[in-house]
Order: sequence, then C-alpha cells, then structure tokens
Amino acid sequence: MDKYEQFKIEQDALLKALAENGPSENLMQRMQALYKDACLVIALGPCNAVERPPEADVREYADEQDFAAYVETYVIAVQSGEMARIFNIEQWGRADFEYEAVDVDGRLCPGVKVGWSNKIAFLAGGKDGSFDAQLDAMAGALAERLSARWYRWQVRLV
Repeated sequence: MDKYEQFKIEQDALLKALAENGPSENLMQRMQALYKDACLVIALGPCNAVERPPEADVREYADEQDFAAYVETYVIAVQSGEMARIFNIEQWGRADFEYEAVDVDGRLCPGVKVGWSNKIAFLAGGKDGSFDAQLDAMAGALAERLSARWYRWQVRLV
C-alpha cells in the first residue's frame, strides 16, 4: 500500500467518525496530524529578471540561471517579510515557506511550498468558492514578486 492509499484510508475513517460523532478535541488533533503535510505548492517558469539574448526568450521552463535568480530573490523576500505578507491568512495561522524543485510535466522547476500552522482551517477554506481564487491570487503575487513568466499551483495533502 502506498503513502496516498494509507492517507486515504485514514482520512475516510476520520471523516466517518466526524459525521457519526461530531467534532471533538481528540478528532481535531488526529485530523491535524493526518494533514500535517497539507500545503500550497507553487511551480515557477522562466525568470523574466534574468537578462538573456532574444532567442532565449522562447524557453518554456526555467534553467540553471533562473534557479539561481529565484533563490536569491526568494531569500530576500523571506528576509524582508514580503513572503509573510503575501501568504498572511490569520485564521490559517503562521505560514512557513520552503524553496523546492517541483515536477511540472516531467521537468524540474523552481518552486515554493507554503504550509500554514492550522491545517484544518487551511483545508476548510476549500469548502467555499473563494479558496481557489484566494490561492491563485497568492501564487500570482509570488510569481510577480519573483518575476516568473508563468506559475502553476496545487494543494498537496501528502
């Protein structure tokens, strides 16, 4: 059984207990533990801030120069507090950031993983129609700050 299958079994059991017994402190703790890895993952395309010859503008994915530029601007954005401002949702708790390589169409792209301290509140945000628009606005603000030509995002549970 793979990691996702195990996650799905545990999630189904917790949701059944919630439906049958209603919320409880113990159940919320178990759900928080199950969703400990829930986060927003944002992949970034080529960096517009890297000066290139015109023929290089046709590249679809980031290259080593883009990765280096993103690391530099990411560190500055974290240290200056800009990342915290972009991803500040009070009810979701404190946001933590991690720079990582993200697979997009079989290619490694620069990316940022954002996790909030209150996983249940973060995921509960997905129940209304504004969640996707809210996450897309955050991902777009990050892409603009880092000068990304394009971005893609997803919510990762496992």
